[in-house]
Amino acid sequence: MIARPRRGPISRTGSFSKLGARGMSLSLHSRQVETRGPLLLVHGGAWDIPDAALESHREGLQSVLEAGTAAVQEEAEALAGVTTATRALEAHGAFNAGYGAMLNQDGAAELDAGVMTGATLDYGAVMAAQRLEHPVGVARRLLETGEGRVRMLVGEGAERFADATGTELVPNETLVHPRERRRHERIRAQAEANHPSRSFRPGGADPQGRDTVGAVMRDATGTLAAATSTGGTPFKPPGRVGDSPLPGAGFYADAHVAVSTTGWGEAIAAVGLARSVRERVRAGDSAEAAARASLSRMHEQVRAPDGGGATGGCIVVTPEEAAVAFTTPRMARAWTDGTDARQRL
Repeated sequence: MIARPRRGPISRTGSFSKLGARGMSLSLHSRQVETRGPLLLVHGGAWDIPDAALESHREGLQSVLEAGTAAVQEEAEALAGVTTATRALEAHGAFNAGYGAMLNQDGAAELDAGVMTGATLDYGAVMAAQRLEHPVGVARRLLETGEGRVRMLVGEGAERFADATGTELVPNETLVHPRERRRHERIRAQAEANHPSRSFRPGGADPQGRDTVGAVMRDATGTLAAATSTGGTPFKPPGRVGDSPLPGAGFYADAHVAVSTTGWGEAIAAVGLARSVRERVRAGDSAEAAARASLSRMHEQVRAPDGGGATGGCIVVTPEEAAVAFTTPRMARAWTDGTDARQRL
């Protein structure tokens, strides 16, 4: 184990507005977290979180901080830490993942998740699963047992793998939060007018909406890992897959950086947001600068049907630093080094 000096996380925050391509205004917020020891950084989604949802998000972040702080104190490996944190986010109900996921057009919760370890570049991902209580746990099992023969499984294939490797399958109804059932009925009549990009811009969110969750970690040995989990977009077509379970888009980890992203999934996949952050860090940018530049590029290059630039957020950790950045009105995030834990909305 590499001994590293410990100090509490010191945060520095900044934001600015600028005119992006085609004259569209971009609000970019970021925060650097300076710490050299073990660190777990999580997010509960970047979108236009309404005031009425803030308390449930705070409670959800507190629950994951409790689980995450224990993992850091017990010197958990990075892969175990991000899995533990993401499972807590999936279980809480405040977020668009696991129990709390937004429903597809058939009224079913359909879940995606991916996880990656920087130690070996191994990853695992499951998509469009309807009977997994904790898809991130099955993604991790796929990482650990797939032996490079298979890394990504979809729908029934993911569920058959989970069942064969000891994960209990659950009825889809147990994954459906009453809030999401009500919202599904409310938006059914206006589904055609709701483009998924709207939730991530000011005034565009359904007040009961939610977004993706994720975690990145640097453990006591300096190893990095990342995980992301989601229920996808509201009223999505069955089988739709966004960025969250795609390595290089929704998550990425190697020896130099770990990233988890959130936002408009089709745009994040188009620019390979997690990989973009990684390449900028390798080119010499700080974690914060890499995140800001990558989000700005996505906003300029990808447009929604109404002409608005693509927005989202990401959390980043390197062997020396960590950062959060987002171009949405708000982003739920929290971090812990085992002694000091903080959350922000």
